[in-house]
Amino acid sequence: MIEEVQSQVAELTERLRQLRLSDAPERTLVRTEQPLPMINLFNWLSDQTLPEKTYWQDRDSDYKVAGLGKAWRFEIKDRSEVNTCFQQVNAMLDKTTRCLGYLSFSDSQKMIWPAFGYGEFFFPVIEVVQTRKGCSLACHLLGHDELSWITSIDRALGYLERVSWTLEEGDTHCLLGTPEFRPDKAHWDSLIGETLEGLESGALKKVVLSREARLSLLEGQLDPWMLLYHWQLANPRSYVFAFESDQGSLFFGCSPERLFRRVDRVVQTEALAGTTRRGIDCNEDLRLEQRLLNDSKNVHENRLVLDDIRMRLESICSDLEFDRSHSVVKLKTIQHLRQLIRGVLKDGVSDSQILSLLHPTPAVGGEPREVAKDFIEEREVYSRGLYAGACGVLGKKRSDFTVLIRSALLEEQQLKVFSGAGIVNGSDARDEWQELNNKIGTVLSLLDPKTCVMDTSNRIGRSHDLSHQASQP
Repeated sequence: MIEEVQSQVAELTERLRQLRLSDAPERTLVRTEQPLPMINLFNWLSDQTLPEKTYWQDRDSDYKVAGLGKAWRFEIKDRSEVNTCFQQVNAMLDKTTRCLGYLSFSDSQKMIWPAFGYGEFFFPVIEVVQTRKGCSLACHLLGHDELSWITSIDRALGYLERVSWTLEEGDTHCLLGTPEFRPDKAHWDSLIGETLEGLESGALKKVVLSREARLSLLEGQLDPWMLLYHWQLANPRSYVFAFESDQGSLFFGCSPERLFRRVDRVVQTEALAGTTRRGIDCNEDLRLEQRLLNDSKNVHENRLVLDDIRMRLESICSDLEFDRSHSVVKLKTIQHLRQLIRGVLKDGVSDSQILSLLHPTPAVGGEPREVAKDFIEEREVYSRGLYAGACGVLGKKRSDFTVLIRSALLEEQQLKVFSGAGIVNGSDARDEWQELNNKIGTVLSLLDPKTCVMDTSNRIGRSHDLSHQASQP
């Protein structure tokens, strides 16, 4: 297979050299591609030394893209620039191109991670795309003037020369320390008490509080791409994402929650809120599912999210419908209540309008939205950054975005894993703390050789037994 891959890369390289001799096209963006045999995109990304790696996979695994570098980018400083960014992207799109990007939970400076900023949308220099029709290797080039044209072709040629196609399986080992939580259990209890007072007063209906679990890398090397590979195997039918900053920090994860999906004028979203753990066997799992479906606290929490989304979509949809009853989404360690929402968009409604109306949803912020967001920004003891933000792809025919939950940040020899819990009247601090532990259970189990021993040929390192440590106060 390596010979076939190298042959296809050589053809793309020769095509770029021929394009270099041509005049710059009038289009701002040109995408040129070459068929490629199917490869493991996580292995491929793990092998690369080129900067700013990217990965995106939709929930149905219909579209997967692994990218290197950024041929064009728009750095979004705050919410007011989202529409301008989307207009510029839309002007460059054709039927085959899609633009990748992300937004943080909040544009408040105290909540933003400097390495990523508030948000960014971009076209990679090099990308490998896999759909149900096959696999392709593509380059994005900039037109309009001769300098941009030649510079972007030379950059793409330089990237192709440095891309590794060996796809060799390596062997790594790592040791991670005991999780350190921000906030810790005592601070969490205090924060829950303060939140319940706000709920009792009527100023708030719901607040989603979150926690950061820090695990220091004590020795060896953690391969995040192989961790992400096994993470998405453990939680199928999830969105999979990874964004690397130009400073080398990597934000990645496996989210079950759709923010919205637009195909032509049809938009789909969901209310995903209300959580319980999975059972140790089928009988207990079913009992927990039935309890979740009939639990007044969780049903109320989900209803708050549903009502808010419906109210917002009514202003941009000519037709709107939703499920008459809840369904349950089952992941490896937890299960959620979900209600699906579908609508037909009015003429002229843009993706930026949909995004501005829905992000951040009450499933990750609270209700009322602005009051809950201010409450979070004032009281949480760490910066959420991209956690509880949004990411996805923009396209002419279809766009697809997920909510950035079930996620982690790898930087400076430290892995940070994030989780949140919706607080409403009737919430209990101890139960919500356990919910946070349940939500990071999947990724911690993948780092625990006692619960999930990984073959070293798959390049997952081993660690301390973290699953039982995470459940301690």
